[in-house]
Amino acid sequence: MAIGLEGHFTVPNMPYIRAALDTMSKANVPIWLTEIDVRKGPNQAQHLEMILREVYAHPAVHGIILWTAWHPQGCYVMCLTDNNFKNLPTGDVVDKLIQEWKTNSHAGVADDEGYYEAELFHGDYNVTVSHPVANSTVMQSLSVHRDYSSDNVFTIHV
Repeated sequence: MAIGLEGHFTVPNMPYIRAALDTMSKANVPIWLTEIDVRKGPNQAQHLEMILREVYAHPAVHGIILWTAWHPQGCYVMCLTDNNFKNLPTGDVVDKLIQEWKTNSHAGVADDEGYYEAELFHGDYNVTVSHPVANSTVMQSLSVHRDYSSDNVFTIHV
């Protein structure tokens, strides 16, 4: 079970979007936003970014699908690239957010009690922990899930 929402916008009403997601989240099933597009206009890219940030931040939203239809005769409603596959401003927004929301490699040193804390997006990770004094290394896989009953804390012993 899940809720699927199409999202075809002109000028987005952010409080309404937030309230709608809050209301639907009470069903306690994943929400997927599909067919997100923003009508052409001078603020198309800005509006797309506002919408994507709002829905991505909502804890009930599990996925976002954009409705972008390129064809040689031109763009249907919203395109990410031109006919030469060069990014349009909307494509720049999507690329920027993917980079911003992507988890990159973490490297750090544990505190005096042996703890290292990192914020991670949901997904699978391979973790390598080295202890230079004990001359040992441990490799472990872990998965961060959208589980509200757990705080997703992992302990790795070296």
